[in-house]
Amino acid sequence: MQIQNKRILCISWDATLARTRELLLISEGYSVNSALGRLESVGHCRTTRADLLVLGHSVPRDQKRVFIDLFRQSNNAPVLSLLRPDQEKLPDVEFGVEFLNPEFFVRAVRSILEVAGNSS
Repeated sequence: MQIQNKRILCISWDATLARTRELLLISEGYSVNSALGRLESVGHCRTTRADLLVLGHSVPRDQKRVFIDLFRQSNNAPVLSLLRPDQEKLPDVEFGVEFLNPEFFVRAVRSILEVAGNSS
């Protein structure tokens, strides 16, 4: 599957960071759905088909667990949780990385989608 066909669902509590991540991924050729806040995120997790779920570091850990459970009801795709420097990766998440800079974030997404594409 080519990059242009890859769909990413991004969830955040911070509008500015959400928009930045969305623009970065779109500029790389990905199709992106963004959800901001709990209500919007619940709806997207239940209905959006995606190749990757990205949970922003602004999303509280307990809410990340809720979204992962909802997402996995209709998606087998991997989950990337962006972490604050002092956070540990959630045990039920395939990937957890710090958002060090935009280039690192895009490389991480690309690598995850390549691995996921090779395992399907």
